Amino acid sequence: MKGFLSSLLITFWAAPLLFGQVEPDLSNVKKSNNKVSLGGKPYYIHIVRKGESLTKISKAYQVPIDTLKKDNLHLNDSLKINQYLKIRINENPPIAQPEFIFHTVVKGDTPYNLAIKYQIKIDEIYANNPDAKLGIKIGDVLKIPVIKMATTPRALKDTNIVSQEVEATDNEFIYHKVEKSETIFRLTQLYHIKEKQLVKLNPELKNRGLKEGELIRIPKSPATENHQNQEIVSNTTNIPRDVERDHYGLYKDSLVIAPCPDPGIDKLSVYKVAFFLPLYLNVNDTLGKFVDIITKDNNGNEILETVPRTGRIDDKIYSKSKIFLEFYQGILISLLDLKKMGTNLEVKIIDTRNDSTYLAEIMKKEHLEDFDLFIGPVLSENLTVVGDFAWEHRINIVSPLSLKSGFIDHNPFAFQVAPPFDIQMQHASDFLNAIDTKNYIVIHDGNNLEQEYISEFKKQLYAQMNSTNLDQIKYNEVFYYDAQDSVLKEVFTPGIKNIVIVPSGDQAFVTDVMGKLNGYSYEYDITVFGQPRWLRFDNIELENFHNTNTHVFSNSFIDYSKPEVIDFVEQYRHYYKGEPDKYSFQAYDITKFFCLALNRYGRDFRKCQHSLNIPLLQTNFHFVPVSDQGGYQNTAIYMLEFTKDFKLVNVASFPN
Repeated sequence: MKGFLSSLLITFWAAPLLFGQVEPDLSNVKKSNNKVSLGGKPYYIHIVRKGESLTKISKAYQVPIDTLKKDNLHLNDSLKINQYLKIRINENPPIAQPEFIFHTVVKGDTPYNLAIKYQIKIDEIYANNPDAKLGIKIGDVLKIPVIKMATTPRALKDTNIVSQEVEATDNEFIYHKVEKSETIFRLTQLYHIKEKQLVKLNPELKNRGLKEGELIRIPKSPATENHQNQEIVSNTTNIPRDVERDHYGLYKDSLVIAPCPDPGIDKLSVYKVAFFLPLYLNVNDTLGKFVDIITKDNNGNEILETVPRTGRIDDKIYSKSKIFLEFYQGILISLLDLKKMGTNLEVKIIDTRNDSTYLAEIMKKEHLEDFDLFIGPVLSENLTVVGDFAWEHRINIVSPLSLKSGFIDHNPFAFQVAPPFDIQMQHASDFLNAIDTKNYIVIHDGNNLEQEYISEFKKQLYAQMNSTNLDQIKYNEVFYYDAQDSVLKEVFTPGIKNIVIVPSGDQAFVTDVMGKLNGYSYEYDITVFGQPRWLRFDNIELENFHNTNTHVFSNSFIDYSKPEVIDFVEQYRHYYKGEPDKYSFQAYDITKFFCLALNRYGRDFRKCQHSLNIPLLQTNFHFVPVSDQGGYQNTAIYMLEFTKDFKLVNVASFPN
């Protein structure tokens, strides 16, 4: 009976989307009189109250729901009491179109998924949105025809709307809704079935992987029915709704954890650690040994032939492997220091290249099932292969460089070192909000990635709004190439601190903007906030950064006066006759932190990693579980400032 009820819940989950024809009661929507000017446009700031819904607010202000979502990028269909909404003041309200609803494309949406979600044919989507045939992208607004029905909506079992009919009845299979980052392999393990069975029921999977949001048929068995009763309705049913992830939102309750006692170094146990790096040894081993020459075949046609080089072999390194070789060098120095501390590690280095097929074969041959810790792969393309293996064999795995968020969503043994974009923005927004100013200026060049940054910043800024500061905040966005000098200066206010956000990572653009802002700094009090990439710019006028009190957030900062940093640099010079770069420092920190966690607390160190207090070189670690079923995300970043006395200093660390 439970299984039947679960199927019903899945079948009718989309029903509320299709019954929007009843006129909402607007009597309990209290329209706001709070007006602000943002980017030169007038808006109401509406505070959500009990009983209000998105539909009611849309009707009350006569603003379409898709417009509300476009202006409030953090918005979803589930509103929270006391949530702030920005609502544009529209003197010419649009005419309602009851035959359609409007869907704003988000990450993971495809025409296939939307056809299932709204229970229509893909052709209907294309007929009402001709450009969708060329592909859809995040932010697009699609017209979705509303199906007028007198009774119940089509059941989800009618999936021949968007895919081939499969000869199976409801009694023979159940449905699984694909979550972000799930793979075919993981479903076979989850439901204890073979890949061949899965593909037979879902023939569209023969030539592709899974797509987030699509429904997959799972053959019924005692194992799958048991799993269905527990998890099929939602893969996050065990997570309280108020702490469920909002894309990258963290599981807040997990921040309060009892400390674990420090048992000291275990000098007896031996732990197995594997590092996965794209060293491209197959290429590096042949560089300089061969040369391409033009010769002729038996028919006299010119051909290109590779032949052994005669004489001295050139000393070369394949360019794509350079930073990973430097990462490897940092690992080796860290392992030397760990050995001096008394740890016992059995280490294996695996060259992943950048080839998932090759790596899958390596995973079968290397017999890694009894390893305790994987560090890497560093490339997101290879993370799924090794991550699935680690999940199957309950092996701790660390993603040292990749920002691929889905890697940790459903793997409780996974750690992601690089803080994701929205976590960095959240901390940056907290820092900005603490500054005593109310004039924010964003200067951009219209790049799509910059628009994502701006949207995330606005989301965080609006979240900080309250009744005491609402009327004081000034916010302007300037498209740099359209703005004449006189227009640009108009957005600055004398006598107060002007916060300027430049979301670009393009060195030429940043050089131009910062030169102009440097000139303004003699007339206005300016503090600039830039990107981590600025720290890697070559041949840029640092004077412009220092004169404008430029700040950048970063997940790394090296204080060369620290004894442990001095010792590392000296070791690096001794062994490699050169200077270490950030990747060598980062590899040292990651290796030391996780190997010591493994040594002190054993294979289940996940429960006690928060108690580690290990002096590191450039990186802070503050890992937080993302959900009951997920892994751990690092949320630690630094806020760095170029001071007027020409120093780069760490002015804040997050979390505090």
